Amino acid sequence: MYVQLISLHGLIRGKQIEMGRDADTGGQIRYVLELAKTLSTFDEIDQVDLFTRQIRDKRVSSDYSEPIEELGPKCRIVRLPCGGGTYLRKEKLWPFLDEYVDALISFNREQGKTPALVHGHYADAGYVARDVAEAFGVPFVFTGHSLGRDKLAYLLEEGWSNEKANHEFNMDKRITAEENSLSNADLVVVSTNHERDHQYARYENWQNVNFQIVPPGIELERFFPYYEYDLSYDQISDEFKQARVRMSHELSRFHFHQDRPLLLALCRPDKRKNIGALIKAYGEDKELQALANLAVFAGIRKDIEALGDSEQAVLTDILLMMDRYDLYGHIAIPKRHDSESEVPELYRIAAASGGVFVNAAFVEPFGLTFLESSAAGLPFVGTQNGGPQDIVKNCESGILVNVEDYEQIGAALKKLLTSREDWERCSTNGINKVREHYTWEAHCKRYIECVTEVVGSATPPFVQTVPKGEPHGKRLGSLSGLLITDIDNTLVGDDASLENLKLILDEYKETLGFGVATGRYLESAVEALKESGIETIDTIISSVGTEIYYGMGDFPDKGWASSLRSKWRPERIRNALDGLPFLFLQEDEKTQREFKVSYDLDEEIAPAEAIPLIHHELTKAKANYNLILSHGTYVDILSSRASKGKAIRYLSKKWKIPLAKIATAGDSGNDRDMLVGKTAGIVVANHDPEMEGLRRASGPIYFAQREYAEGIIEGLEHYGFIKEGVHEEGTT
Repeated sequence: MYVQLISLHGLIRGKQIEMGRDADTGGQIRYVLELAKTLSTFDEIDQVDLFTRQIRDKRVSSDYSEPIEELGPKCRIVRLPCGGGTYLRKEKLWPFLDEYVDALISFNREQGKTPALVHGHYADAGYVARDVAEAFGVPFVFTGHSLGRDKLAYLLEEGWSNEKANHEFNMDKRITAEENSLSNADLVVVSTNHERDHQYARYENWQNVNFQIVPPGIELERFFPYYEYDLSYDQISDEFKQARVRMSHELSRFHFHQDRPLLLALCRPDKRKNIGALIKAYGEDKELQALANLAVFAGIRKDIEALGDSEQAVLTDILLMMDRYDLYGHIAIPKRHDSESEVPELYRIAAASGGVFVNAAFVEPFGLTFLESSAAGLPFVGTQNGGPQDIVKNCESGILVNVEDYEQIGAALKKLLTSREDWERCSTNGINKVREHYTWEAHCKRYIECVTEVVGSATPPFVQTVPKGEPHGKRLGSLSGLLITDIDNTLVGDDASLENLKLILDEYKETLGFGVATGRYLESAVEALKESGIETIDTIISSVGTEIYYGMGDFPDKGWASSLRSKWRPERIRNALDGLPFLFLQEDEKTQREFKVSYDLDEEIAPAEAIPLIHHELTKAKANYNLILSHGTYVDILSSRASKGKAIRYLSKKWKIPLAKIATAGDSGNDRDMLVGKTAGIVVANHDPEMEGLRRASGPIYFAQREYAEGIIEGLEHYGFIKEGVHEEGTT
């Protein structure tokens, strides 16, 4: 299997992972990296590609701008551009996801490979993965990691309004994407029973979802037991030894009594991590202060004021609470830690001191830090909400409490600090049972079993929802050429010649694709095709190039729509042209589309007189537009980025079909821009007089001597798309 994993946001690289840098650099990044690397070691896997966003931003390392980063013989990170180069938080990525879909489809076409499955991690990548899987007709796998409905419920409890939550976090888009992913996924991979039964249960279709519980693993070579320093010191790498010295020195800067056990907290500066409850439990309990020191590693920072508002607020509260309880000399709040070597050493330093790890988050979907601390031999106290329930059940290495009750937190900490028997039992259980239940090898073995079931099925559930026929991604990805023709007076108009063209297209269907580009709206175009006996087609460019569909309108190209949306202001166009007496807004609502405003021109005025006046009004209104005149009477005002020709160039780039291998055929003015340029342009003999000017245009434009579809056939022969027949030579 060729597995494609998608994780878009945050900062992903194979070494020196910047865990905790911000809200987007949490456990998901570690998870997808370890999943990719370990999966690639299995014989069943041919290749694993982890797709993320390419970032060119001086604020972050240049590592994140590298298009390809090799992680192993069969594993790599692939970074594709999306939304410019600036590092953006995940809530700002939504407008650019269709762009990423296009980039990934183009990547697959360029590589000449089709994935066996596409696995999206988090809501944004789920959106992308669903569309890519649909394009290629392969299973779609989803993992939410954290869910929007949970976050929204928390924000509302905190006094936020729906409007504020939507403005700050794009909650509507996120939740909609999650609902769609759950409705369409062939498989949803979750880490715990609680995650499935409580977090996903907030969603409409959750009971019909194919959930598989596959607990993640941890890197046991990094999180080895604390006592290995006494047993096998010479075998421990210098990297860990040096990290131990650095962290011990860092902690010594804060604590008056360095011989006391260490209470360790490691988390992002996020209000949901509930750090305040831990500090309150410690600050209000003098006995606890006398028993142990506290260290809170809340993300990575250089300057609190340089962080986002929410991170600033959390860290400021920590400092204020430290001052309020006069915890100087008792609490450490270091500014940074390296996740690769220093985090494991912090667990081991705390375990060697007889300390405890604390995670007071309100909810933990899984609780990877509980596993890490347990593997190092450090018992934990943590939230009873979420995945830690499964960890305690399997490993018996800590105590779960109601983290909203700070007294419970303090009592559990004192229990482990004062009872060596309880501490040793939890420590030993953690070391042994994590290695029994939570390894990446076990995770990937189970993962492969689950995905093999959906990949190997004759028609995976998601694929069953796709209309019959070869998936458009596979189909377009296999073509070496493409014919795109106007419908009216070009493709249709002579039944006999159309039948000849249909036979030729069927003969060449393995290499030559077929599409139309028309001024008609989609439903009208499909009706016209069916009336002409055409039931299958590769692509429809409708409404003068403002819309692109695959098949008989089954799949809209959302990437094209997304690219047109920028700076398109249809109301400004209507307001600017309302005062022109010779221009009439077309009454048929179906002709008015999202990116097209259509008018009829009064027959009493010459187009040469009317068009400059229209341009004048639109320019005065500072409108961004593209004006198309057809047959001397129809005026279409489009998004400035739209036209038949631009739509064809977009398809060429997306599907890696060179423009020279795309034949375009038309008869009127709204076909003009798809005929000029580098395509193999064909003008049929029954063309409008306005097309005569193209005889002087640069680029290959062939004026056929025959009309309608017979002229298309003649042009295809001229350019070598099909073998020459009996048609006479045209004029170029």
